[in-house]
Amino acid sequence: MKDRTGNKELNRIEKRAIEALAIAPIIKAVAQRIGWDEALAILQEVNQQEAFQRGKSMAEEMKRNGIEELVDDVAGWGRGGILEMDVLEQTPTTYFFNVTRCPYYDKYKELGLEEFGVGFSCCRDEPFARGFNFQLRLERTKTIMEGAEYCDFRYYLDDK
Repeated sequence: MKDRTGNKELNRIEKRAIEALAIAPIIKAVAQRIGWDEALAILQEVNQQEAFQRGKSMAEEMKRNGIEELVDDVAGWGRGGILEMDVLEQTPTTYFFNVTRCPYYDKYKELGLEEFGVGFSCCRDEPFARGFNFQLRLERTKTIMEGAEYCDFRYYLDDK
């Protein structure tokens, strides 16, 4: 895909790799001063705020924010890498799937930055969902980044 100037547009994985390479040394330096856990908490907080705003902006642009639009967004997660997933259930109010191969994990591992994977990527999923649709919930109990065999994504619209 090309941008307005005709240059190749970076996919999400390439963008995250650039971010990770730029931010990881800063997080490591901050961690030496305030501690590893606090530095990672700051990284996650910033990424979660960004994800919430991205979800909100995307919903406003699309003028729709249901499961169908979420499915379209998820389809873009693996562009530029190999995302393998098994869809377990898709209805107008649910989207349940397992990611069995994560190109984000593969990229962070390749860069030697897998310890930052949750803070760079996984932590964004739930706040993105809330920003995209305040009734959209994500339940996930495990991720490949944290050593599991797969990531269990369970999105559902909650009418409460």
